[in-house]
Amino acid sequence: MQLVIVKRLLLLLLFAFVSLGVKASTKHVCFLSEVTPPFYWVDASGKAKGANVDLANAIAPLLPFSSSIEHMPWARAYQETLTKPDMVLLTLLRTKKREDDFEWLGAVSNVEASLIHLKRREELQLNNLAQAKAFRVGTIRGYGSANYLLQQGFEENKNLVLVSEPNQLWKLLYHGRIDFVLSSLDTGSYEIEAAGFNPIDVTSTLVLEEISAELHVATGMKTGERESTAIKQAIVTLKESGEYQRILRKWGLQPVGSAPIVSSQ
Repeated sequence: MQLVIVKRLLLLLLFAFVSLGVKASTKHVCFLSEVTPPFYWVDASGKAKGANVDLANAIAPLLPFSSSIEHMPWARAYQETLTKPDMVLLTLLRTKKREDDFEWLGAVSNVEASLIHLKRREELQLNNLAQAKAFRVGTIRGYGSANYLLQQGFEENKNLVLVSEPNQLWKLLYHGRIDFVLSSLDTGSYEIEAAGFNPIDVTSTLVLEEISAELHVATGMKTGERESTAIKQAIVTLKESGEYQRILRKWGLQPVGSAPIVSSQ
């Protein structure tokens, strides 16, 4: 009788372990990125390329669950990560306003924000941001840069132009519809080429230290602790092995050191 009970208990334990294994194997995390070179873009053959693609692929085998990478417009990717579990943004600007809304999994790269204009527009010289209010400044809707300009008194459809995709932004600049783009030259040069223009034609006239900060891998608060911890540890492992640094330098990006958290969104 006791032997039968022991056998039943062993079978129950075996079933429990198998069930846990099935549950773990079906867990899936989705890494999200917008199409922003050099972090992510799709080449002529339809293949996804960029720093985010390489990072997601390097993180994947270090995780105890499956993962994939998808691209979508920034506003949608941000909202998906904020409201759904197991969605992970590969590059999110870390700000004080966002601090409590996300779990910050690891720093990726520094971003230096500046007002960029065409070199042939030699009259566009600025000493401060207030002077830019006399011109038309463009950036991406939903970006921290857009919220920063609104906070500084810029008005949409007056001196602020917001679009949903980077290629739209650079087309407006090169076609003379706007005077400045608030962006980073590190990513801007890739975006300009992707939009069909030559990045040698632009220059930066005013660096905005207030919104220059770190890009992080981040997930919303609905993602489980197990998944967040696993991704954090995977990023640490990549940095300790030197693979993270190799990936960043491959795409012309500097591996992150440290930067203060900025006060604007």
